[in-house]
Amino acid sequence: MKLIKKIASHAVIFGLCLVSIAPTGDLEAKAKKPKLSKKTIKVTKGKTKTIKLSRAGKKAKVTWKTNKKKIVKLTKKKKTSCKVKGLKKGTATVTCKVKIRKKTYKLKCKVKVLKKKTVATPSIINTYKDIFPYMGAAVNYGSSSPRELRTAKTLSFIKKHYNSFTLENEMKPDNILGSSAKTLSIADAKAKGYYVPEGYPEATVPQLNFKEVDGALSVAAKNGLKMRAHTLVWHSQTPSWFFTKNYQGSSVVSTAIMDARLDFYIHNVMAHVMNREKSLTGTAGSIVYAWDVVNEYLHRMSFGKKNWDGVYGNKGKSPSYVKKAFEIAYEILKSYDVQDKVTLFYNDYNTYFGVEETLDLVNFINQGEPAKICGGIGMQSHVDVKVPTVQQYGEALEKFLASGYEIQITELDFTINFDTEGSNASYSFKDENETDAHQEKFVKNLMKTIVAKQKNRDKSVNPKGITSVTLWGLCDSTSWRAPCEPLLFGENITEPKASFFAFIEAAKG
Repeated sequence: MKLIKKIASHAVIFGLCLVSIAPTGDLEAKAKKPKLSKKTIKVTKGKTKTIKLSRAGKKAKVTWKTNKKKIVKLTKKKKTSCKVKGLKKGTATVTCKVKIRKKTYKLKCKVKVLKKKTVATPSIINTYKDIFPYMGAAVNYGSSSPRELRTAKTLSFIKKHYNSFTLENEMKPDNILGSSAKTLSIADAKAKGYYVPEGYPEATVPQLNFKEVDGALSVAAKNGLKMRAHTLVWHSQTPSWFFTKNYQGSSVVSTAIMDARLDFYIHNVMAHVMNREKSLTGTAGSIVYAWDVVNEYLHRMSFGKKNWDGVYGNKGKSPSYVKKAFEIAYEILKSYDVQDKVTLFYNDYNTYFGVEETLDLVNFINQGEPAKICGGIGMQSHVDVKVPTVQQYGEALEKFLASGYEIQITELDFTINFDTEGSNASYSFKDENETDAHQEKFVKNLMKTIVAKQKNRDKSVNPKGITSVTLWGLCDSTSWRAPCEPLLFGENITEPKASFFAFIEAAKG
């Protein structure tokens, strides 16, 4: 018995010795050999799946590639994972190249992209017709791509889901005024039908471009759509030459001259639109039901001296030119007898964090006026699934409704993986592992809150309530914040996301 134990113990020791003198490099290499989570995957066209990489180590160099870029698209490529999006029916191979010290591994995953199943999408406008008068989207008429109002497929989509639209950029001052000044003499301007204020102090006025605006109005008239006019006065996307002497050089004009230019610009833009409405439909105010007269005054930024603050100075809570802009705009509404059916708006972002400041500004605009010349507040609502919270948004909306002003949600989208937190926030894409499911939950809760505030408001205080909700774009790929996937449709308008169905469901709850 003792002999057996002794032999056994020697065997164990001998075995341990063998292990201890075995080539360690082979064992380490075997232990560290990287591995993909899947060797084959199936993904539906338009959908995304994640391939994960394990056992690569922190010092590994990792690259991801596909042999057929038209079949699959690789996004959010990291050391530990890669997202694979199906673009077109077919088969492709995704290769993950992993370099660990002097050793290189090529790991492959076969991807089969399946044909997308057709999903029925209920109409947004039909779903919300008894809650909000207008449901809209930001679109482009398009002198260049995308020509959303001039393409049959997108126009059909717009008509199915919306009864209103906002031109994303083509009604902003830089498009109407142009990047450089083209001037007309006063006589030529009047011959063209321009309004020139009495006693206008300059010899020339800028020529105005209405090509895209006219095209959009024509599309609206032919297709039974309404329009929000955005925007007349804004610190951004207004050419710097508009504030300078003789429309050139480095010196800005006096406040008296700028007052005249403000009158000229607002009067001619609004009058042109209403005259165009009359020619298309027979009635002024028949297409445009809301004007963003001033945009983002409370969040204005200075780009040098050639801007509104450069001319008027920082007027804080009492900006004379803002009040003057509304006075001019309201007089034009009265001259066309549409002041009771067209509302003038102050529009801004982050209003849910600045309720009192917004109301103070709007009350200043209306102070001493014979009527509410600023009748509405536009809540832009570029929200994120983290900021603001649904509760914060709901509380702000309730206060705005209690003020009696007409409310419109003007630029709604819902980002995920958007860096909004902390002093180092980049306000751009940041992978925070947020998914469609996070967006779906947020959209449903937010829209349910908006609907509840609309239905439960005191109608004796605010009979109109929320009159319009506008999504800022048709699908993620055309959004100004595309990397953060902020809209209800994915790469194109045929791909409704989970958030779309949450948006629909919220109206029923």
